[in-house]
Amino acid sequence: MSYINRTKKSKEIISRLFLTAVVAALSITAVVAQTTIKGVVKDDQGLTVPGANVLEKGTTNGTVTDMDGKYTIDIKDPSTAILSVSFLGFKTQEVPVAGRTAIDVSMANDAELLGEAVVVGYGTTTKKEVTGATSKVTGEAVEKLNIPRMDQAIQGQISGVNISTNSGSPGGSSSIRIRGLSTFGDNDPLILVDGIVYDSEGLNALNPSDILSVNVLKDATAGIYGVRAANGVIIIETKKGTKDMPTSIEVNSYAGIQQTARKLDVLNATEYAVIKNEIFGSTGEALPFPNTQLGEGTDWQDEVFQDAWIQSHNVSITGGSKKNSYSIGGAYFNQDGIIGGKKSNFERYNARLNFVTELNEKTKLTSIFLYTQENRKALPENGIGSVLYNTINASPTKPVKTNDETFSYLEEVNDIINPLAQMENTHNDARVNKFVGKEEVSYKINDYFTFNNRFNYSFAMVDAKSFFPLTWYGPGKAQNTALNEDLDAPLVEIADSVFLKRGAAVSESKTSYVDLSGESFLNYDRTFNKKHQVKGTAGLSVFRRTGDQLNGIAYNIPGN
Repeated sequence: MSYINRTKKSKEIISRLFLTAVVAALSITAVVAQTTIKGVVKDDQGLTVPGANVLEKGTTNGTVTDMDGKYTIDIKDPSTAILSVSFLGFKTQEVPVAGRTAIDVSMANDAELLGEAVVVGYGTTTKKEVTGATSKVTGEAVEKLNIPRMDQAIQGQISGVNISTNSGSPGGSSSIRIRGLSTFGDNDPLILVDGIVYDSEGLNALNPSDILSVNVLKDATAGIYGVRAANGVIIIETKKGTKDMPTSIEVNSYAGIQQTARKLDVLNATEYAVIKNEIFGSTGEALPFPNTQLGEGTDWQDEVFQDAWIQSHNVSITGGSKKNSYSIGGAYFNQDGIIGGKKSNFERYNARLNFVTELNEKTKLTSIFLYTQENRKALPENGIGSVLYNTINASPTKPVKTNDETFSYLEEVNDIINPLAQMENTHNDARVNKFVGKEEVSYKINDYFTFNNRFNYSFAMVDAKSFFPLTWYGPGKAQNTALNEDLDAPLVEIADSVFLKRGAAVSESKTSYVDLSGESFLNYDRTFNKKHQVKGTAGLSVFRRTGDQLNGIAYNIPGN
């Protein structure tokens, strides 16, 4: 009977070991039951609404209604899910699913929303005049989210826009896709901040509290930008002052502590020892653990994960006189990583100036200047060799440190090293200084024609530096950069293997980017008989990007 009980327990442990191995190999397959919701969207007159957006609130899961106003959407949890239904000129409706599978939605007209300004191409219009697929997120909505990155402002907020995170570390980048992937080449949308071209990496430099609005153009509405708009356009406007407005000072600050939301269920020391003994015993080898009663052992996830600080402070000054308006802002943001703390830190400084002045009755000058400094430290991540990979696969029978307070060696698997020692020996620093500006002159020729001339510039300098100290993670480890455990031992010369000679190494790269663009365009806007409006834009745009990069690495740095 005891043999049967032991076999059942072994099977249970084997199952848990198999699950852990699958997680470590990054090949988890999850099957989640989904519920299909169907319904019809109508207006307050009972007419169907084709093309309405139906979004599962808080996610990027969404669809649109067909020509008969019908929709079908799959959701994971019908008990808590909320459907957000929106369409141009109607108030957004939020409907709790509450376990239902058939939900019809009635939408009410929103006259105020129809008059809301939307940035389209080289001008603005109202929502009621737009026939293409456009979406807008206001600055007020962005501020409520308390987000560190600008791209997170539209994550889950706009249907058809998918944001995927490339890195979970502070300051990590994201990929933005509007209505899927393109056929050829780059899949990134065109991103414009006050008319200045940005890339998805550059969005890290923006302070979300400086944002006035985010407009997303998804189809032919963005055609004025040519082939650059093939993947959609994201137009971001920063805050501006208002004429005849008294000086206003706004201060926003928050601070908090971040914690990991979930940890993987892995074997403790006793379970691990039993499994290892069974594996060795099945082949007739000596048991590695004569005593399997080792208790819980080391939970490497508890050792690696930690509480991490996050803080943000913003100051904004706005105002204006009879002919001038201004908006000045400054911000500081700092975020530690829940893995590594200061070793995976992101720090950002922002300064912003937006100044508009009327030179005379027909001429207006707009000056915009943005400065950002980013400081980022990073740990190895994503896949084999990362800190998390070593954490999940580290033996729970090993302590973090030995009795002499040195990091323990993990000899059982060749490519697994002590993750705490790995973090201790990682030194990666990157600094980005970015200057962005725009000078624009607008001249009103008459009641119908306005001429605009812009000059945009962007300069970024990236300095990345890494230090590789002499390290010894145990015998047979590919990550070793020292020849033996005694780092003070005499050098053993290895011919043609400079990296393994006595002495640490340091690498550094300096990269600079310069973007220059000039734009001249003529806008025409005329209303006939108070009913018919004609708008047109004609112009020329020239854009140029250049860059330089210098890389270097030095070996045999003395003193480790």
